[in-house]
Amino acid sequence: MNRIAVAISFLIITFNSIAQSNYDAKEAFNPQFYPYTGNDFRSASGEPGPKYWQNRADYKINCTLDTANNILNGDVEITYTNNSPDNLKFIWLQLDQNIYKEDSRASATTTETGGRWANNAFTEGDVIKSISVDNNNKGYSPKYTVSDTRMQVWLQDALKASGGKIKMAIKFEFKVPQYGTDRMGRLSTRNGTIFQIAQWFPRLCVYDDVQGWNVLPYLGAGEFYLEYGDIEYTVNLPSNMMVVGSGELVNPQECFTSDQLKKYNEAKGPKLFTWVTTGR
Repeated sequence: MNRIAVAISFLIITFNSIAQSNYDAKEAFNPQFYPYTGNDFRSASGEPGPKYWQNRADYKINCTLDTANNILNGDVEITYTNNSPDNLKFIWLQLDQNIYKEDSRASATTTETGGRWANNAFTEGDVIKSISVDNNNKGYSPKYTVSDTRMQVWLQDALKASGGKIKMAIKFEFKVPQYGTDRMGRLSTRNGTIFQIAQWFPRLCVYDDVQGWNVLPYLGAGEFYLEYGDIEYTVNLPSNMMVVGSGELVNPQECFTSDQLKKYNEAKGPKLFTWVTTGR
């Protein structure tokens, strides 16, 4: 009887506590529900306004896959254009490979609960070897801080608003986990090892007129919010491996045998379809 009475009292106290909450669902999810009037950047409907802007990030990546040690080494040059009305004293990047570190937020959540995004082995994540910045032909090595999957890079001179450009070069490497997450990992087969590489290069976080820097940590089970831009990448690996990747192949003559090149060119040509209709 005493135990039941205590339990009932606890439930009543908890219920009263919840009843007195000042939680405001609309405030919690602002401004995605568009509760405010529009402005020059964004109309009340969410459509772009007359002064709408969007920053741009272009990438040139050169990477090498060390198949003996399962390590990918990369150099990325990022050209970042600040079209916002704000001078930026620092920039944020995502280091997605850090979800495989043992002390990551992703390991503390997804790995414990299991599922397709769970990683049952750990790596050192993105190992940043060096960072250099070129701002108006002034080169230097910036200070930076890594926190989980985010990296904050401080600039000596603020990146100017309304079209200011900056170039940043980053050398990085990471070990490809044997059991990673969706689109990331390696599989040993009788024909060799299959590497699936994704979320693999340091990428700019989005800076927008709604939230400023979007720096939510990457947990694996989620999609990306990215700046638009061009990505040019070169992959160096053993000649007996086949690469499947997004984008347009610019050097097929160097990658295919004569028979493969013939089939490749045939596949790029116009396709003929025959439609068959049946009726009663």
